[in-house]
Amino acid sequence: MVKEVLSRQGFEVVTASEGRAMLQKALAETPDAILLDTALPGMTEIDVCGMLKASKSTRHIPLAFLTDVGDAGAQKTARLAGALMLIPKPFKPEQLLTSVALLVSARPKKPAA
Repeated sequence: MVKEVLSRQGFEVVTASEGRAMLQKALAETPDAILLDTALPGMTEIDVCGMLKASKSTRHIPLAFLTDVGDAGAQKTARLAGALMLIPKPFKPEQLLTSVALLVSARPKKPAA
């Protein structure tokens, strides 16, 4: 559903089915924003987030966790890991689009050539 909603709005969406593949794709493509599902197999979202934030080439990429846990503890954990926000599931397409727009706008601007 996420890919469909974002693609219909003109976003280029790259997906990964597990943590290590997601890291490889992020390093290779340096996306404008990253959505990490907390149900990502292979590695926890905290581990993936930590690795992304530790890499010089990906630390600037804003990211959010897609989660079915939206309590204050989950919010704090996400922020400490380096996520800008939690997007609680289930969500409406409009909520997803608003969140992704905020993430993309949070990415540092590339210097003019």
